[in-house]
Amino acid sequence: MIRFLLYTMLACIQPANAHVEIFDKINLKLNLDLRPEFDDAYTAEINPYAKKGLKDSYLSSVVIDITKDGIPIGMGSGNYFRMGKHRFILTAGHVVYDVDDIWIIEKGMVSTKAKVVYLSIDSDLAVLVPEEKLRYTKALPFRRDINNQMGEKIYHTGHPAREGWHMSEGLLTGTHEDMLMLNSFAWPGSSGSVIFDEQGRVLGVVSALRMDAIMGIFPTLVEHIILASNIKSLDQEVLKAALRNGR
Repeated sequence: MIRFLLYTMLACIQPANAHVEIFDKINLKLNLDLRPEFDDAYTAEINPYAKKGLKDSYLSSVVIDITKDGIPIGMGSGNYFRMGKHRFILTAGHVVYDVDDIWIIEKGMVSTKAKVVYLSIDSDLAVLVPEEKLRYTKALPFRRDINNQMGEKIYHTGHPAREGWHMSEGLLTGTHEDMLMLNSFAWPGSSGSVIFDEQGRVLGVVSALRMDAIMGIFPTLVEHIILASNIKSLDQEVLKAALRNGR
């Protein structure tokens, strides 16, 4: 009797991957993708006690490769956000100005093309829309920090000299018109990295290094002054309109 009950129970238990097969069948019949939007397969482990702003800066960070006349001419950084049904990348305007093709590179070296839907040279801000939703990059809800408090902790993740995903922290040390002054680390290739506060809200975007503030031709690997575009320069309604018209 006991053996009969065990056989019956085993017969009712589905294989370990049964849910995957069911999803695949549903996808084929209904043309739906039931997988979660964000896949962390290529995401390195992050300290669970790290500030939300630092974790968000890493999870949403992408490399931006640009070409002109089919020739690679540079790269920068950016971060991936969501607003309603829209997905977009915030970066620096000079990174994508006067280029032919823009490629978004995710962790795992997965790439997709993107187009510019908003560009301001004056504020050095740009918004890109990828042709497809990114798979290995987390789309963060777009929230702004417009208080700009001196001494505020800030975080960003860039791709200096193409050396992978590099996380940095620093301080907001000053403001000048539409620019923020930061004490942190950056290097060519970090331009376009979004600046986050401790709660994961956006303050601005890395725009330039104060090269004249550092001895020698090239900056040394020390903390120094970074200029960032202030997110206040990007009106929320202008952003929404750009995303609607960009589709």
